[in-house]
Amino acid sequence: MEREYFFLYLIYGLVFVAMGIYASYKKDKDVNHIPLVRSLKYLGAFGVTHGLSEWVTMVVITGLYDEYYLYMFYIKQTLKAVSFVFLMYFGLSLLVRKVETYLKYVKLLPIVIFLVWCAGIIWLVVKNGAFYHLDSPEFNVVLLRYFMGLPGAMITAWALYLQAVSLAKKKLFLIQIKYKRLATIFFCYGIVDGLFVRKMDFFPASVINNTLFIELFGFPIQFLKIFIGIAINYLLIDVISTFDWEQKEKLKKLEQQRIANEERKKLGLEVHDSIIQNMYAATLKIQFLLSNKASSKMEDQEKAEILHEVKADLGDAIKKTREFISQTTFEQVELRELKSKVRTLVETYNNNSGVAIAVALEDADSLAEGNLSTKSSTNIYYIIQEAINNAAKHSKGSIIRVAMKVYSDKLEFKIIDDGVGLQLDHINPVMHLGMKSMYKRAEDIGAKLTIQERNPGTEVEIIMPWERGNDEKSD
Repeated sequence: MEREYFFLYLIYGLVFVAMGIYASYKKDKDVNHIPLVRSLKYLGAFGVTHGLSEWVTMVVITGLYDEYYLYMFYIKQTLKAVSFVFLMYFGLSLLVRKVETYLKYVKLLPIVIFLVWCAGIIWLVVKNGAFYHLDSPEFNVVLLRYFMGLPGAMITAWALYLQAVSLAKKKLFLIQIKYKRLATIFFCYGIVDGLFVRKMDFFPASVINNTLFIELFGFPIQFLKIFIGIAINYLLIDVISTFDWEQKEKLKKLEQQRIANEERKKLGLEVHDSIIQNMYAATLKIQFLLSNKASSKMEDQEKAEILHEVKADLGDAIKKTREFISQTTFEQVELRELKSKVRTLVETYNNNSGVAIAVALEDADSLAEGNLSTKSSTNIYYIIQEAINNAAKHSKGSIIRVAMKVYSDKLEFKIIDDGVGLQLDHINPVMHLGMKSMYKRAEDIGAKLTIQERNPGTEVEIIMPWERGNDEKSD
């Protein structure tokens, strides 16, 4: 039996150490923005310390170091406690991300419980002797299993489930299913390692224990723990690889769009060089003929009228050609480029206008958590451009503020100036060409555009709900 348990603890520890090493291993930069990936370092620490604690049990089973049994007992319990701290911290780091600052203090809870455990262990040893926890394991089991291991696994399961719900709202159904599977397996781990302990004379250990498990299923609970550890490994790798695949697909699409944009620009330049320049040269020649009044059988007035018509036609052709170029070279803006594009726009206005523009844009990594089509992010960019342009030209103010905030369900921009205001009570903004364009763009993409007067100045607010994406990879 001891030989059997030796190999069980060997494999059990190996599974969790392997999970810890994988979770701690540096991931591709394309997936580093994902909340789960950012928090994996805590899961990695949990896996390694938990696996090592099981290996200590394996060494104890061999009986090779019986004289150090007491030391190994406390080493094992300490490793187990530290592992549960990391597990709880992993769950809390997913649960309280992107919430108010004061709630982040909740993440101190694992440390507080660990310190209480340490203080209790030491106090009872000082009071009753070093062997107290071997003879009376109640305090250790209650704190370690029921207040650290079980809550840590449940918090992790709940956090992963909430992440899955968030992904489902964006129609990322494949990944949200995998998140739910991972949440389920952590829930099972919490039940197995948090509730099933050795049989003792207090509830729930007197009812729910390892002995009951063997009576019900006929095999040691360590087999189930090994299976759960393997399942966590598999599902974790599956989730990360799915994200990695989707990121590569997005990069491929971006490259295709970049090539298409280059082709459009090339076409626009070709039209400009071959058509507009020739037409403009013809217009100049006609103007020359008009100014020299060359002799002809036609009356000068009649010739002038015809030439004026030709000039008007050419001018109209130039105008239409310019419109074609403008449409053909219309710059597409991806969501991941939006922040840098806005900064470049602000720098351009700062260098060429008499108004100072200040920007406050959240970290670009947070944009990666949302989903917007190229059409939507492009229209948002041109709404911002028009708002800044209006403020720079018409506000007569001294400063313009551009702010971007990223929320779990929306993207928000504000453009605020301290000028004279637009006097909206006397102007129909829909009839104003630039503002009409802003409202039309917002309507096309389902954004909410609000233009209101301040004291002093004007505030333009753009609120764009995150769009729902589509999984492109199947099970």
